[in-house]
Amino acid sequence: MNPLTRATATTGAAALVAVTGYLGTRYLAIGILMLIALAALGWPRLLRVYRRRVSTVIIGVSGVLSVLAIGLGRDEPYLRYGVAAAGAAVLLALAAEVFFPSPPGRAVTSVTGMMAGSLVAVSAGAWVAAMRTPGASDLVVAGACALAVTGIASVLTANPGINAAIALTLGAATGAGMGLLLDSIGWPGGGLVGFASAASVLIVTELTHREPAPRRYMASLASGITPVLAAGVLVYLGGRLLVG
Repeated sequence: MNPLTRATATTGAAALVAVTGYLGTRYLAIGILMLIALAALGWPRLLRVYRRRVSTVIIGVSGVLSVLAIGLGRDEPYLRYGVAAAGAAVLLALAAEVFFPSPPGRAVTSVTGMMAGSLVAVSAGAWVAAMRTPGASDLVVAGACALAVTGIASVLTANPGINAAIALTLGAATGAGMGLLLDSIGWPGGGLVGFASAASVLIVTELTHREPAPRRYMASLASGITPVLAAGVLVYLGGRLLVG
């Protein structure tokens, strides 16, 4: 896996979230759906799922259900509507293995891979939930900007330890800087969200280093998009804790 490809995917996906989040909830939802669609094409290869087309459909449908449920929910907390989508994702993954069985010895890997990809897609709906939380919409922009900076910083040098230190520092600094510009969150809250967002990128990056490098471009792209989608939960929790 080319680290530059993954970092570029992370930065590009985060920039898309930041821009669409600035434009409004509807645009953010569209941006998240676009990222889910791209990631769903690469996750089956990244997770070594046998039935790749079936897995792509299940992951994509799970993400769409989550975004729609959270986006159309009427009462707070909006993230609770994503629980139904998570349950549907698990049932779809199990049903797929029944109707489209994997070869002997591959069933557990395929089911867990589909579940993992589906739950990451479902968690992406948390970006929309954060955007709909009164006073927390600025956190979406701050967190996304921190993710974009972290994506670049994660490949600045050939030393992973140095990259991690730089990425965490710049991620927290970016979040704090956005907090100074956006009065609704302040620099401490922005720094906290920035640090958490940077940590999500570094954790996924470390995990990918321990796996065989995928040969397909879409798998590398999915690997880069994954921390951006998953970080939506961290931003949402930050909004609940800092804003209420």
